[in-house]
Amino acid sequence: MMKKFLTFILLVSLSTLTFAQTDPYSEDVKVCIKSNGTYDYYADVVDQMFTMLKEQYSAKSVPMSLWKELEDTKSESMEELSQMLVSAYRGYFSHDDVKKMNVLYQSKTGRTMIKDAQSLTEGDKVVLESFYESDTGKKILGSQEDMNKLMSKISEMWSSDMYRNVVAKLTEKGFSL
Repeated sequence: MMKKFLTFILLVSLSTLTFAQTDPYSEDVKVCIKSNGTYDYYADVVDQMFTMLKEQYSAKSVPMSLWKELEDTKSESMEELSQMLVSAYRGYFSHDDVKKMNVLYQSKTGRTMIKDAQSLTEGDKVVLESFYESDTGKKILGSQEDMNKLMSKISEMWSSDMYRNVVAKLTEKGFSL
């Protein structure tokens, strides 16, 4: 079952990569995941992975130039992740839903909700309550458990693939643990 799921995600990701630059849905989901903090979260995951690897390989005298070369793969890896997340969103949200999410996440209320929910004013809470009572808000709430599971699987697959690729490149360059 897991292999079928992973194959499906890979195929969908590869097929959407081709259309990513011209597909308005993909572009709007990318805006969404940047606005809602998802992109920054995973960018931090990549940075933490490199910090961990540098510690693991500290006795191997890996040159900074090689670390820089490996770290330069971050943007490509983040694009791959973005496409995987676009595929996940496609299963639950219409383009109109994504546009409405973007309006919320880019608003003062949305930015406050993401950065510091404790700072929400009573007015912000009314805006959020209204949003989550809308059809889009209900879709978000109704799909939350399934989306969390899917995002977890995507995250696991993406991060382990990236880790393996970096370790393989280090090994290829003569640095193994």
